[in-house]
Amino acid sequence: MLNLFRNKLFGKLFILIFLAILLILLTFTSQVITFQKKSILESLYSEAKSIGDSISFVKKDDMIIDNEIGLLEFTLKFVNQNERIETFLISRKDGNLLSIKKEKWELLDKSKNFYKKNEYGTSNFKIVESLYSNKRVLIYTYPVKISGLLWGWYHLELSLQEYDKKIDEMYNNIIFLALVLLLTSIFLSYLIAIMITNPVIKLSKVSYEISKGDLTQRANIKTNDEIGELSVTFNKMLDSLEYSQKELKKSQMELEKRVELRTRELKKVNESLEEKSIELKELNENLEHRVINEISKRQRQEDLLIQQSKLASMGEMIGNIAHQWRQPLNALGLVIQNIQLTYMMGDLDDKFVEKSVEKANLLTSTMSKTIDDFRNFFKPNKEITEFSLDASIKNSLSLISSTFEYNGITIDYKISKDIKVMGFPNEFSQVILNILTNSKDALVDKKITNAKVLIEIKKSNKYACVSIKDNAGGIPLSIIEKIFEPYFTTKEEGKGTGIGLYMSKIIIEKNMNGKLFVNNTKEGAEFTVSVPLSS
Repeated sequence: MLNLFRNKLFGKLFILIFLAILLILLTFTSQVITFQKKSILESLYSEAKSIGDSISFVKKDDMIIDNEIGLLEFTLKFVNQNERIETFLISRKDGNLLSIKKEKWELLDKSKNFYKKNEYGTSNFKIVESLYSNKRVLIYTYPVKISGLLWGWYHLELSLQEYDKKIDEMYNNIIFLALVLLLTSIFLSYLIAIMITNPVIKLSKVSYEISKGDLTQRANIKTNDEIGELSVTFNKMLDSLEYSQKELKKSQMELEKRVELRTRELKKVNESLEEKSIELKELNENLEHRVINEISKRQRQEDLLIQQSKLASMGEMIGNIAHQWRQPLNALGLVIQNIQLTYMMGDLDDKFVEKSVEKANLLTSTMSKTIDDFRNFFKPNKEITEFSLDASIKNSLSLISSTFEYNGITIDYKISKDIKVMGFPNEFSQVILNILTNSKDALVDKKITNAKVLIEIKKSNKYACVSIKDNAGGIPLSIIEKIFEPYFTTKEEGKGTGIGLYMSKIIIEKNMNGKLFVNNTKEGAEFTVSVPLSS
């Protein structure tokens, strides 16, 4: 046995197995001790809670009517009859602390004891040194509630005599069990180590003889396990050793040829990589130029889309011009008829002609101003400038108000104070006009009887917000996320291009650093345009 312990493998394996078994036993013992302590403590806690429940249930009426004498007499009698209770304290909420011990009770100043911090703590029981009995006790704090309202607390100090007795018995049993398991682990470690290491020691001796050149050695281990299979394999290895040496030399020659071939392949790969590096360098040199060209191309496309959006609105604008000109043309026709009628009646004089010419000039001036308004509207801005929201919105309203009146649509424009913002005023007017035109089309298509559009201007920290609401019933949820996509339209073919709202979003968010979004209200759709305030 001592020879076995002199063997390094046996000693290491024995110690390893023994430590593993010992670690398992220690872990098991620790878990058992923790579980037993917790079980014993929980039984004591359950007893304390039962006492609190019983007193609270029996003396509920006395607590309701504040019969402290009845509560004191019952509790004093209960404490004298229960040997486990060392001290029973009753703490009224916002009141004094009543201490009840065997054959004795006293009224205490609540602010001088440490029980107050237990009343609102996270744990309602703990083992501490009692302030009254100078013993280790379990202090259990029981909250007393009447009809869901906190009346006060019970502080029970229970004796730990039975708890300590059970703990001692538990430790004695665990020590005895640990000694038995320790002896068993030593025996099992020795048995397992000798079973594993004995064949390995024999193989080690055979290997040592073979290392000195004696190839006649054989391992005679006959076991029905992996060690026995290893012995058979070891003997076969000796038989094929000479053959393996020949094969090794042959493989070495083949390896040299493969290395030479691989070297030539790597040389070709390196040459190919050099060519790719040259191409990559040229690509990097041209990349910046290509990126600039693509950005310019994209900018030209966006500018073209903006112009297409304006041209697509020309048909709508022509209709607006027609509505704007209808009234002054009618008035001009009446002036001409009056001149003819006056001439036929012989009342035509210089004063009448002068007055009629003045009226005609006023009407033609109004019509000319309409042309100027529309021409300025389609003139693009080159630089970001400061402009008035009120003026820009009124500019849009002047272009479309007659069309709204013709279709019976009321525009309610609310503004408390004019706000200056930064951006492109003509493009901003076009955005407002696009939104108003869409609201008008929706109200006309759905034949809304009391059709109206509400325009409001609000101001936040850094932005001015223009809200445009209608009562056309809103946008279907299935398409509300798509209305800002290019060439998406719900109008009949020939009545819409699908680029108006797309370009409006480009103008506001990309060109003016603002926001354009839409949501449905109870009555209809609400478009909100936010643009930066002027510094």
